[in-house]
Amino acid sequence: MNLTALSIGSNLGDRERYIKAMERELKLILSDVRMSRLMETEPVGVYYDQPNYLNRIIAGYYSASPQELLSSCLEIEKGLGRRRDKVKDNRTADVDILLFGDLEINTPELTIPHPQIINRRFCLEGLSQIDKGWIVQGVSKSIEKLCEEMNAEVRAQNVLFIEVK
Repeated sequence: MNLTALSIGSNLGDRERYIKAMERELKLILSDVRMSRLMETEPVGVYYDQPNYLNRIIAGYYSASPQELLSSCLEIEKGLGRRRDKVKDNRTADVDILLFGDLEINTPELTIPHPQIINRRFCLEGLSQIDKGWIVQGVSKSIEKLCEEMNAEVRAQNVLFIEVK
């Protein structure tokens, strides 16, 4: 069993419904699930105007391989209408593997830790709500330390914690 962290997000349609659906699906394949608060975030690194995302970080234990988890994540996205026509396009459902135990993987299909984890304020702040001491392989720093060292560009990203009714 490996402790894994995923980010989920949606910026199309009924974002809350998509987030809840992703949570339900992930709770079926992860055990001892912990979740950050829900966040509304501005799209980062896109080249045209897009709606804001709802995001959440989910952590739990997973018993199979990272590649099998990736396959499950892609199936969840597909089941919720995710289209992959363009890179960085709007999404009904987005499930990214951020961390998988203490593994480092770099293949054309999968990179762990997620290559943008330290450049996404919502990832760092969401992970800090789950486990500040979690060490991010590759940079060998804790989530708490990465939050402290967040550069000005990352710190300027808008993250609004919201309550779901």
